[in-house]
Amino acid sequence: MGLFNDAKNQLGNENNEVSDNNLFDVQDEEVDAADIDTELLESILEDSEEEKPKDEKKKKNDKAESTRPVPDVAERRAKEAKESGATDETQTTLITKGTTINGSIISDCSLDVMGTINGDIECLGKLTISGKVTGNSMASEVFVNTDRLDGSITCEGCVKISQGTIVIGDVTASSAVFAGAVKGEVDVNGPVVLDSTAIIKGNIKAKSVQMNNGAVLDGFCSLSYAELDVDSIFE
Repeated sequence: MGLFNDAKNQLGNENNEVSDNNLFDVQDEEVDAADIDTELLESILEDSEEEKPKDEKKKKNDKAESTRPVPDVAERRAKEAKESGATDETQTTLITKGTTINGSIISDCSLDVMGTINGDIECLGKLTISGKVTGNSMASEVFVNTDRLDGSITCEGCVKISQGTIVIGDVTASSAVFAGAVKGEVDVNGPVVLDSTAIIKGNIKAKSVQMNNGAVLDGFCSLSYAELDVDSIFE
């Protein structure tokens, strides 16, 4: 009986040792697996930490690019116009009422004359005269709305003489509309319109002439700029 118990106890101890050894083996395997996962995790974290500054730097660069101020379009166009010698017609120089200028004026923009100018005017933009001018005027467009203008008008575009205005001088332009009085030669290589209040004392050379009822023309009218060859019709 005692021998049986000793054998039983020995067998139990061996089983326990086997179980304990198996348990230790399993725990060791779990620890090894955990160590592998930890190393992999640390490697991923290290890679992410290395990429993070690059991503942040890229985001900062992208943000800087997106927030970079866009050049002002108007400023760029003005610079290009200045370099090419173009006229900045958006700017207007004003000669106020009560101002008197004795001498010629040259302007690279539009000009609004409300005062008095004793001299020639050369304007690359639009010239508006509502004051008193004694001298020749040259501009891209001319609008005269004053009592009297002593001097010739040379215009690349249209000339408009308002009602009640008297112009003493020649008029040269691409087109013209007269509602006032002009004493001088009119040379327009485009259309001419004589309103009912217009009075022209001088010859008109134009492409076409329209005279409303009441307009007065004291001179010859020649449509020398017309596309039609009138002489060829009668040959």
